[in-house]
Amino acid sequence: MRIPDGLHRLKIVFNVTGDIERAVYLYLLLGEKVHLIDTGVAGSEMRIAEYLAALGRNSKEIDSIFITHAHPDHIGSLHALKKASNCTVYAHGSEKSWIEDIDLQYKERPIPNFYGLVAASSQVDVTVSDGDVLSPEPGISLRVIETSGHSQGSLSFHWLEKQVLFTGDAVPVAGDIPIFINLRDSIESLKKIRSLPAVEYYVSAWDEVCDSSEGKRNLDAALACLQGIAATVKDVLSGNADASREEILTAAARALNLRHLMDNPLFRISINSAIDQALQRR
Repeated sequence: MRIPDGLHRLKIVFNVTGDIERAVYLYLLLGEKVHLIDTGVAGSEMRIAEYLAALGRNSKEIDSIFITHAHPDHIGSLHALKKASNCTVYAHGSEKSWIEDIDLQYKERPIPNFYGLVAASSQVDVTVSDGDVLSPEPGISLRVIETSGHSQGSLSFHWLEKQVLFTGDAVPVAGDIPIFINLRDSIESLKKIRSLPAVEYYVSAWDEVCDSSEGKRNLDAALACLQGIAATVKDVLSGNADASREEILTAAARALNLRHLMDNPLFRISINSAIDQALQRR
């Protein structure tokens, strides 16, 4: 679909492992200067430079980078872009340590090919929180919306002048791998996004741009998906009181028709976190 003037997106394809291919979208907001929503994986800076050059712009014009969260496919080329432009980097305070110390992130979330996806640590210049309005230049005002669950400090950004909502990875795609560290928070964030007024475009880091009607349908489907995971995990636990964690995880994956994802570390993190939350509620 057509997206608003001044908004551009780049699709970055990458591999978590040799067998697991993923893609991420990063977004460029073009005004007097250049502003980015996320940065893709390491090496994406070259794609960004080529794209800007085709528009008669260059990476030195990058004035600000808004980070939805600190995962490698969102901060991978941040260091290179900041070095090229000396731009201002905005992120949530709880994501700051993982951005500024990628070794810490790898220690706490050791995914495959981590150091191939994120090049180096980078400084966060401004930490933001829910309700802040960031205005790097006239015509570009971004309201910060905390949408945790996918990560501790996941953010969405509402471009007020264009009524565009950048949701990062906060909205799971029904049928794709669910990735979250807190299922309850993810569900509440979806409800929060769904209730926002004046959104004409929903812009995700892992899905197509949607208009208001389609975006709301996708939010409803995502909410049903996560609520279904919560209910399924609860049912599995009630029927497997003496089972091991691995047996519970396998039973939940089978009940969700996601047995094929059992070797994916991100899927295991998600379902294990759902199991932990369900156990806490007993």
